[in-house]
Amino acid sequence: MQKNVRKGIGSLTAVPLFVAVVIAVNLISLFFFARIDITDERLYSLSDASKRLAESLDDPVVCKLYFSEDVPAPYNANARYLKDQLYEYRAYSGGQLRFEFIDPVKTDREREAQALGIPPLQVQAIEKDKMELKKVYMGLAFLYEDKKEVIPVVQSTRNLEYEISSAIRKVTADEVPIVGLLAGHGEPEQGAGLDMLTQAMEQLYELRAVRIAPGQLIDPKIDVLLIIGPTDSVRAWDRYAIDQFVMRGGRLAVFYDPVETRLQEQQAMDRRTNWPEFLRTYGIAFKPGLVIDARCARIGVTQQQGFLRFQNIVEYPYMPQVSDFNPEHLVGKDLQAVDFPFVSPLDSTAVDGTNLTFTPICWSSERSGVRRAPYDISAMRQYLPADFTEPHQVLAAAITGAFTSAYPSGPPPDSMVNTAVLPPATGSISDNRIVLVGDADCVSDNGLRNPANAAFVMNVVDWLSQEEGLISIRARNVTVRPLEEVSEGSRTMVKYANVFGPPLLVVLYGVWRWQSRRRRKMG
Repeated sequence: MQKNVRKGIGSLTAVPLFVAVVIAVNLISLFFFARIDITDERLYSLSDASKRLAESLDDPVVCKLYFSEDVPAPYNANARYLKDQLYEYRAYSGGQLRFEFIDPVKTDREREAQALGIPPLQVQAIEKDKMELKKVYMGLAFLYEDKKEVIPVVQSTRNLEYEISSAIRKVTADEVPIVGLLAGHGEPEQGAGLDMLTQAMEQLYELRAVRIAPGQLIDPKIDVLLIIGPTDSVRAWDRYAIDQFVMRGGRLAVFYDPVETRLQEQQAMDRRTNWPEFLRTYGIAFKPGLVIDARCARIGVTQQQGFLRFQNIVEYPYMPQVSDFNPEHLVGKDLQAVDFPFVSPLDSTAVDGTNLTFTPICWSSERSGVRRAPYDISAMRQYLPADFTEPHQVLAAAITGAFTSAYPSGPPPDSMVNTAVLPPATGSISDNRIVLVGDADCVSDNGLRNPANAAFVMNVVDWLSQEEGLISIRARNVTVRPLEEVSEGSRTMVKYANVFGPPLLVVLYGVWRWQSRRRRKMG
């Protein structure tokens, strides 16, 4: 009897004690940060690049997190994730990163948030069984000396570490790298098909349009020059200016379409400009033709039968979807499914006999081929296995090493400028880097709708400007993890295991409990 009483008292005290321990652990976890991250690549922990960035802070950086406390789902989890990330940044910064959590509405600091560039948002919320719009804030600002960097809205945690590290790096940098966008040769310009590229670049870099005037060299403050889709030939003076930009240490990224295509009109023809001849001096060369790939994007095709118009979604081999990236090169690190519409293959022979190195960044798949003029780019064309017999075409490459000027004696005679007032030409550079892509459409607004394309272009610029740590952070957020192919027998086994496994476990547990009680009664 006494034994049963003690047992009952123990049970009564054990339950409240267990509840108290759980409550205490939860309260402590609110104030002390600790976490075990068992995900592949430790996706919920800071990358080494972010840790090094935080450790490099010499002076205080203040982060003001303007986040409404009662923000509805699914955004309410973002605040907790942000806190966890900022706790880690603060720990690695040795206390140099300081942060403050502010509910602008409850603390009457809405004007302060809006003055920093954090707007109020209207989100749908269910309150008292009614759907209504609610005003919330979900942004943060980093303040350093007299500078600020703002992330106006945090709608998801995807890419958040990259955005935070980019903001800290930009606000603490003495000088922001400058990226030039070449214009004046038929290239698309800022605000005309390159809006998404402009928006992405301005998060990290100062972006400038570069128009080369006769007799003027490219500003040496520009770190990286982007040449995107020129349709007209390059003038004599412009060739010299670009040459001297490279010889004086400027980095170059060339996105060029050797084949002019008009999908709506289903027309394609080889482009006639002097760009390929000019670029060959720097190890840049293209093979004739367009790459077709069985692994490709799908497009919508409108068809008409009688009075009926309908749309079909078809695979379009002229839009390769590339996943074969060089794992040894940072530009392609962990990228998957980058679209290269109407891409031409690259030729590595232009570096033969030079001190340059041609390093492929990505290739077409093992089921690819090359179509040469005259081109048939009809979306309804039927393709056979015999069309895909030229696999592994190089679509993007890096050229590094010692570059030699095409104009060591000065501007070409037909440049029509007064050479007497020019500085002497630089004849060579011992080490520089250029990236070449046989496609310009991949960086247009249409191309950058694919997040992998945006990551690829930013990787190119980061690598050229030697901001390589950011590539590893960005790669953590764009990795595509397709399901592993398994056999039909394995799928069937997994299916029946899911259906019958849980009930069977319950039954086995019940049998074990029954046998245990039976043995206690008999014993």
